[in-house]
Amino acid sequence: MLTEEELNSGFNLGEWEVLPGKGILRRGDQEICPEPKVFGVLMSLARRDTDVVTKQELIDDVWDGRATADEPIARCVTILRKHLDDRQRPHRLVETVQRRGYRLIQKIQLHHPLVSEAASVSVTEPGPSKHWWKIVAAVLVLGFGAIIAYISPPPDLPPVRSIAVMPFTNLSGNADDEYLVSGFKESLVTTLQILPEYRVKNARLAYPGKEDDEIARLLTVESLLYGTLQRNGDELKISYRISKNGEVTHSGVVEGGVVALFQLQESVAERVRDDLVGKSAQTLIKSRPSDSDAYDSYMRGMFALEHRGDSGNLESAINLFLDAIRLDKNYGPSYLALATVYSLLPNYRGAPPEEMDRLALETIEKGIAADPKIEDAAGAIYGYVYHKQKRWEESEAAFLRAVNADVVDSNAFNWYSRMLASVGRLDEALAQSLAGLEIDPSSPVLNSRTAMSYAWLMETQKALAYYERANALGGSGTTHVLGNAFILIQVGRIQQAQDLAMNALKAGRADTSWVVPVFDAFGDPGDSSKASSALDAMNHASATGPVPPVVELLVRALLGDVDGAMRIAELLEQPGEAFEMDLLFIPELRELREHPDFMPLMDRLGITRYWRSKGCVWKSDRVSCATNKSPKR
Repeated sequence: MLTEEELNSGFNLGEWEVLPGKGILRRGDQEICPEPKVFGVLMSLARRDTDVVTKQELIDDVWDGRATADEPIARCVTILRKHLDDRQRPHRLVETVQRRGYRLIQKIQLHHPLVSEAASVSVTEPGPSKHWWKIVAAVLVLGFGAIIAYISPPPDLPPVRSIAVMPFTNLSGNADDEYLVSGFKESLVTTLQILPEYRVKNARLAYPGKEDDEIARLLTVESLLYGTLQRNGDELKISYRISKNGEVTHSGVVEGGVVALFQLQESVAERVRDDLVGKSAQTLIKSRPSDSDAYDSYMRGMFALEHRGDSGNLESAINLFLDAIRLDKNYGPSYLALATVYSLLPNYRGAPPEEMDRLALETIEKGIAADPKIEDAAGAIYGYVYHKQKRWEESEAAFLRAVNADVVDSNAFNWYSRMLASVGRLDEALAQSLAGLEIDPSSPVLNSRTAMSYAWLMETQKALAYYERANALGGSGTTHVLGNAFILIQVGRIQQAQDLAMNALKAGRADTSWVVPVFDAFGDPGDSSKASSALDAMNHASATGPVPPVVELLVRALLGDVDGAMRIAELLEQPGEAFEMDLLFIPELRELREHPDFMPLMDRLGITRYWRSKGCVWKSDRVSCATNKSPKR
């Protein structure tokens, strides 16, 4: 087994030079800087040279022994193979050993093999001359190193390896152009994400009053990219600048007509790529629209989808995407976006789940047929639909394709996190939402999802912090607000929680008659008469009009009506998703999980079959998977 000291001096793996001190893989002029966990997997494999490294050994080495499922490990191995140009079968460098783990196929070639203690003792110089020789050798080595350093120019500083694309500024003074500004920036983010050696983050906040270097630290990136867009009639002027360590390192201006909007975006992306890594023949754009009007409709649709909380925007998005497809039948992203809207309509508009699932799948299949390049990204749509259909294994396989695609929509991590939480894998669900925040740190949806994940894991202070971030970013929706109220109940802020719940229900025109007595009981959990009054209020509200199932499940469970909560949980057998299923596995609902009908419900929902397929078992009131150890918090 090789030592850390030996490997840190550098080594070769096949045609790749590995420099652990810099975190770099190098092949000729090509340099790649993998994310830390991917590099950690490589180092763990390198230490064992060509011996098999078990998944548990990878967990101990890379995840510090924290509970980790198979998927994050498989993701890191997939990315490592991508970096090493080893995706074709049979693999040349990294082999999967079925049911055991992974191993390197080729031997490690160390740059500077260490001389062993035994070898140094075998020198036969007698007496004190042995010590003299060691001193001379040390001086010679140091002197030679100094000569090399003197006659060789210092190596270039490593180029920027992480960058946040900041919100673009609309210099036109016309709010109608906002879709152009927003869409241009979002398209640039998506395009730059293809660069394999970069972490590209989508920043949605401007951070007024803060210096660039401070913003970069907040976003944990090395550089920031700012841009402006100005429209004058049918002409556009796009400017950008890249800032590192508080100083502008690169800038540029591109001008052209509105009809050439996509070409302008491509030109800016290529210039930024050249600024970051030098000129390259790499193709950044995977799918190109052939019609400027189609692309304009697509951009308008994406702006409406991004602001889907506003009245009528989802309906507008559908019409715009359909128009884009009519004008350009071969532009895959339009199909992806339209399928996303169909998938969201049951939650946002109460549309029939089965019909919307059918439309989403039909749309995405047409899109893949027209533009096969979107197939991996389409895994997010398949995963989300299969999740709602309780096809858990297929859902996870589809999500794994999506989150490992060349270009990843951060919402894929949100949906994958929800899927994992729905089958009780709360730790892994948190890991996926955090991975999404790595590329989209200002997403209100992902911040809300992360807050909920921390809340279910009883990480109260972290949950509150992420809810505050989500609220500041415009987080909304019944699930978000009620989740926020739930964590406020946990910390005893009953009145604030009550106000949040009341406002959310009023906005949805739902019955609020039960709110005051229920929160009064929450505020005094030892008073049985208040609990009884609260249940009476909930029974009356449920009998006279619909109450959101998520509300009724939580209220009944928390007030001790476990049979009533079980009846609500059984609504999950209906098509679609009656409520977010992760609630079934949170600590506060332990009594529900101890109900005799709970495990039969898990059987009927296909969850126990999924657990078996993943090597998971129901143990001590929670899901325990074969690769999991008790989490270190």
